[in-house]
Amino acid sequence: MRISENIYASTIQLSPETPLHVYLVKGENFSVLIDSGVKSMFSELCQLFDEAGVVPQSLKYVLHTHSHHDHIGCNRQLKDLTGCMIVAHPFYADWHRNFQTHYREFALMFPDIIGDSAELRAEVFDPLDGEVPLDLTICEGTKIYPGGDTILEAFSFPGHMKAEFGYLEHSKRTLILGDAITGLNWGIFHSHLDVQGYRNSLKKIRQVIEGYQVERVLLSHFGVKTPEEAIQLTRDAEDYVDQIEYNLLRSFVEHSTTTLRQLWLDVCQRMNRKAEFRALNMVNAHVEDLLQREIIRKVDDKTYRLRGGDANHNS
Repeated sequence: MRISENIYASTIQLSPETPLHVYLVKGENFSVLIDSGVKSMFSELCQLFDEAGVVPQSLKYVLHTHSHHDHIGCNRQLKDLTGCMIVAHPFYADWHRNFQTHYREFALMFPDIIGDSAELRAEVFDPLDGEVPLDLTICEGTKIYPGGDTILEAFSFPGHMKAEFGYLEHSKRTLILGDAITGLNWGIFHSHLDVQGYRNSLKKIRQVIEGYQVERVLLSHFGVKTPEEAIQLTRDAEDYVDQIEYNLLRSFVEHSTTTLRQLWLDVCQRMNRKAEFRALNMVNAHVEDLLQREIIRKVDDKTYRLRGGDANHNS
């Protein structure tokens, strides 16, 4: 799909409710992919090059928004085909060069609650085509010049992960995001690992849209949005974070002392989401946020209660 004269998209469905969009930015001197999707997208990406009139060897960079398995899955095939450079934030460099580390830190943060399994391994490893170390790491403010008027600038939007980028293409006033705004109504919790970081990034997205007079926003799982639609998504995401916190606090009120496992199960049940590892990681992030704000206190390993004494079971 052509979005503008220098930006194209390739799309597949990861599930009936979850599309995945990968964006190609074309310059006069070279081209750039924003993320590489999953390994099964390789033929679609080759078709994308053809449709955009891009010689594969002119692909200079794969710029990653973040390092989840569904955003880095074609790196090996693209590297072998084009010789491109793989670029991302240094925080998750190990996830690119060692998929066992990726799996352990992504899906097995709490192996005493969710343990290793063939099903879990397949979910994480199947979208990945091969380990490729990063060629370059970048930081906020890094600019890429593909040629002509095309300029990409990296902006930091942590929250979904501890480190995540969006890229502003200045000439077409187009903001390209990965999962900086998470899926809000899926059957799973798309998850965020830094609650305050996520809240801050949602505000920052609005500031970038308004400050740079952005004309369109491209997202990995939402597709193309108008500025107004993207701003509304950030508002919806803020409400979603508030709803998660509200349901967590309900659990603290109902139990004088509660565990991470119980909080995870309670929130998933109340919000009708599947109890799986992303939800567990997200609930833990909210627990850490409540601890930092001194709303709860830790009484034992993965065991907590509200500050100010025992909660009233009948509240």
